[in-house]
Amino acid sequence: MLGWCHMSETEHTEHIDRLERKVYDLKNLIGLGISLASNLNFESLVESILYSCIGQIFVEEVAILLQIDIDVPNFYIHMVKGSDNQVDGSVILDDGSPLIKFLDKNPVPHDIDSLIIEKDLQPDLNKLSKLNTQCIVPMKSKNSLNGIIILGKKLTGESFNDSEKDFLKDLAKFAAIAVENSRLYLMATLDRMTRLYIHHYFQERLKEELRRSHRKNVPVTLIMSDIDHFKKFNDTYGHQQGDIVLKETANIFKNHLRSTDIAARYGGEEFAIILPETDLEAAILIAERLRKAIEKHPYKGQSKPLHVTISLGVAEY
Repeated sequence: MLGWCHMSETEHTEHIDRLERKVYDLKNLIGLGISLASNLNFESLVESILYSCIGQIFVEEVAILLQIDIDVPNFYIHMVKGSDNQVDGSVILDDGSPLIKFLDKNPVPHDIDSLIIEKDLQPDLNKLSKLNTQCIVPMKSKNSLNGIIILGKKLTGESFNDSEKDFLKDLAKFAAIAVENSRLYLMATLDRMTRLYIHHYFQERLKEELRRSHRKNVPVTLIMSDIDHFKKFNDTYGHQQGDIVLKETANIFKNHLRSTDIAARYGGEEFAIILPETDLEAAILIAERLRKAIEKHPYKGQSKPLHVTISLGVAEY
């Protein structure tokens, strides 16, 4: 005997709404997948992932924890969006912590209420309390966990439904692959010691910025710099102390430059900085600010802080 399942008009409408929502989510996922896969700019990629969560799920805030340094496999708070709270980027979870192991074995979205009842997870979850965590989404690529998306409360105050969790699960797969590819590209273009761009990458970017300057008729400025008497410094205090100076000098550069500026290790103790859309007058002010910051900086490593100076040259195209 053939049986028929009859839907009421309300059930039929709800069913159509669910299907339309699924189609909408899938279209968004395809677009996001293409966008994420084609983006090798690490910071821009991470920002896109977070804004995708906010736009699709309508949450008050979202954060992402990532493994940035291949030498230190702990998870850091890398970026937070939608929150007024100042959340630092210190180490937040150890690579072998209970929560990381749990998420690695169970790579699906988890409501905080379902996790908090697990006693061994509570210390790690307490570390995430400053993020107002409501849902935790693991990012797993090539059989390893490489990130965690943390979502706060929904603007509606409702809990996360199955459709939203399905979307987050699929988004996390795309995000994990994209982050891994971008991270590998980033590692290939960064100097291992200073975490500034390598010489070859600098040369390519300089060509690009010169072409862009010519095409758009905007200035681009180059700063070349050199740590004064660095050979003598190394001979006096040793190469390990010299490495500390290189690393801390690079950090000063990064902390005093814009996100659009391109700082590179040109070679040895030489550095180069590309300043797009910056004229000579503004570049000289930046160079002077860097010179003063390095001159005042107490370099650690000895019984007393050490000091170095740096010389800089500036040219505009």
